[in-house]
Amino acid sequence: MKKLRPTCSHCIYWTEDHTADPATAGHCHRYPPGIYINPQSGVVVQKFPTTDHHHWCGEWNGDDTRLVQALHMQLEQSI
Repeated sequence: MKKLRPTCSHCIYWTEDHTADPATAGHCHRYPPGIYINPQSGVVVQKFPTTDHHHWCGEWNGDDTRLVQALHMQLEQSI
């Protein structure tokens, strides 16, 4: 039996990347960006993980309490 999981596109921490190819890609802002070093140039870059809209993660455990709380906080800050 296939488990139904919410996908990245339905998560409040996910933002669509309109410049990405494919157009279904986005970035997960659940945690701070990671630090990466380009091995060829040595440039240090901070970036959020890139995911596709249909991906899902292990943060979802069926309890959406934390997501609802984060959404309420986000709405209060936008007022």
